Amino acid sequence: MKPLVELLPVMVVIPGQTFRMGTPARETSDLARRYGGTRESYHEETPQHEVTLPAFAIAQTPLSAALYAYAVSASAVPPPPIWRGPLPPPDIAHLPVTDINWHEARTFCVWLSCQPDLTVRLIDTRGRPLPPPQRLHFRLPTEAEWEHAARGIDSRRFPWGDEFHPHLANTRESGRAAPNLPGAYPGGRSPYGIEDMAGNVWEWTASLDQPYPYRPDDGREDPNAPGRRILRGGGYANPHGYARCACRFRLQPDLRNQFLGMRLALSVE
Repeated sequence: MKPLVELLPVMVVIPGQTFRMGTPARETSDLARRYGGTRESYHEETPQHEVTLPAFAIAQTPLSAALYAYAVSASAVPPPPIWRGPLPPPDIAHLPVTDINWHEARTFCVWLSCQPDLTVRLIDTRGRPLPPPQRLHFRLPTEAEWEHAARGIDSRRFPWGDEFHPHLANTRESGRAAPNLPGAYPGGRSPYGIEDMAGNVWEWTASLDQPYPYRPDDGREDPNAPGRRILRGGGYANPHGYARCACRFRLQPDLRNQFLGMRLALSVE
């Protein structure tokens, strides 16, 4: 296997600022016409509201199976069932890790944070190098952090703009029918240069499934609280309506399947 440090994703520092999270209630009927369902099915994304976040870093790409394999070899987490063994098959090693539950995703972050002599490449949103924090505290992003990284501050519907294009994301419409390698959809990057925030694999966030408005201090970020956890981003098997930046999906934290993966976040303040 490659050295652990060579498999770490580039981490992009998202500046602390205010953005609009969610979907305006007046748009739910239009969403139902475009993407199916009823307007009530989009109510969980409303109301759109302002959220102010401190700076944080998020991985430019989803976590790879090859990197996850290091934690498996250390007995920190079990191998995903889709591997059918202790190592990922060579043809999926550099694809996003999948078939993991929320508890395992969080445990991986804790394990990675404890590894000695780790260095990480940290850049700003223009690609300029930044000094890494003295202590690397890896974690799952909150759903607010995830959405900010995906859409920026202009409330765009998809990471690249308001209209969907199948050549910009790995959703059902792309016809790929499998996860993709990093760099496959450069035109689909978010305003901050983050890849695969639409489609590819669903990504666990730290957050509990709670109604809006989002408040980080209302218990939804308690890692020990029971309840379903939010996933974001849509997946290669889903229609593109699920790949919207504001779309929320939720599952019990012990559930897993071949469509569920993760992305690292890093505290920088």
